[in-house]
Amino acid sequence: MNLNRRDFFKTGGYALGAIGLSQMLTFKAHALDSAPDVDVYAFHCGVLKTKTQYLLKNTRIGVPFDVPVPFFLIRHGSSWIAFDTGNNAAVAIDPEKYWGKAICDAYTPVMKPHEAFKVQIKKLGLKPADLKAVIMSHGHLDHCGALEDLSGTGVPVYIQEDELSEIKKQIATGKKTAYIPEDFKMINTVNIQPKNGLLDIFGDSTVVLFPTPGHTVGHQSIFVRTSDGQSLILAQDACYTLENLTASIPPGLAYDIPASMVNIYHFRTMSIMGAHLVPPHDPDFWKGKPLAPQKFII
Repeated sequence: MNLNRRDFFKTGGYALGAIGLSQMLTFKAHALDSAPDVDVYAFHCGVLKTKTQYLLKNTRIGVPFDVPVPFFLIRHGSSWIAFDTGNNAAVAIDPEKYWGKAICDAYTPVMKPHEAFKVQIKKLGLKPADLKAVIMSHGHLDHCGALEDLSGTGVPVYIQEDELSEIKKQIATGKKTAYIPEDFKMINTVNIQPKNGLLDIFGDSTVVLFPTPGHTVGHQSIFVRTSDGQSLILAQDACYTLENLTASIPPGLAYDIPASMVNIYHFRTMSIMGAHLVPPHDPDFWKGKPLAPQKFII
């Protein structure tokens, strides 16, 4: 991405538009006694053992870093949506066979079979077909790995158009990179719904997805306002850790590092406005945080 002034303000408009839409709920809640409950549940799909410089550019080079692999379920009244799906279940059995040696050497997965997506969501009494929708932040192996679990369910899977184009391009190479071709072997039987821009999922400003390109060409994040008043930025790989945010450290690896930094600056603005960033791959952040079946709170 060649980030010009127009791109900067467009990306910022998506981020601030998400929080602006969500602020409207404060007024709606006073008018609607029947406003639906909105809760977030966090899950961990194991960890990836890597080095710090891959998350924090040129920082503590060579120092080991254990990367949590989170995905989320969001309850809106009686409806459920998922945000990402973690690693493929095969990673818990034979990661080198599924991902390849080069990837496993750089990001060594530690995952148990019970940490797979469709197993974990049983904690909340759910199976993939029960979901109203799934939002994929992007197509990388630790976020889109269980796409096959949505095969034949008819559940809409929202992904940005640019990311879908990149996925198709990567599949065509047959190479195992951060995009694993086997993760998409059932893509033609999944109800993929390409999006281009911001989407208010339930139409009431409580769950809003918005583009955050940079880590990949079509990355997207979610803003959630819960019933207990939390305003959460589920950033996923648009901001790996709180240190990326507070110290303005670029990600170690990204499709477009300048665009990634634009996201970080906008997240800082959203934080000033009262939102809480949830950094996906920050082990210090996740210490003591409740995981499903408990509700996620900060």
